[in-house]
Amino acid sequence: MTSNEELIKQLNDLRAEMQQMKEMVSMLLSMVVEMDEDDEEYCGPTIGGIDVSRFNN
Repeated sequence: MTSNEELIKQLNDLRAEMQQMKEMVSMLLSMVVEMDEDDEEYCGPTIGGIDVSRFNN
């Protein structure tokens, strides 16, 4: 294989990997959105169990 052919193969492999990563990120994002929609006990913004709104008082 010439170096150009090797580079083309590597680029194609990277494109395929990038597409798989995009699909995984999309799937994870949709899972997070579904979790947010299912969370009925949301009490406001928190950090480590601490109510964030208390910092503004």
